[in-house]
Amino acid sequence: MTTNEVVLSGMAQDVLDLRFTPAGIPVIEFNLRHASVQSEAGQPRRIELVMPAIAFGAVAQRLAQDAAERPIMARGFLARRSLRSAQVVLHARDIEYQ
Repeated sequence: MTTNEVVLSGMAQDVLDLRFTPAGIPVIEFNLRHASVQSEAGQPRRIELVMPAIAFGAVAQRLAQDAAERPIMARGFLARRSLRSAQVVLHARDIEYQ
């Protein structure tokens, strides 16, 4: 199985300063705070979570310009923070402001 797609809405928070990789690619890290009510086993379940996220390129530059806490819809994939870390991070390929 090769599918790894995530769509998550929430508030962009704790947006760090835009930085650049050694190859000159813009990168920005932030947290995505999500809250919703989901149905599980026919019952409503309140969901609250904070997902660490990262964006590269034009998406990072756009987020850096509009870094205020705003509702967004992030689309991307999940990956480990690094080879030595088990922490999961959302790699946002696209961000839509809500």
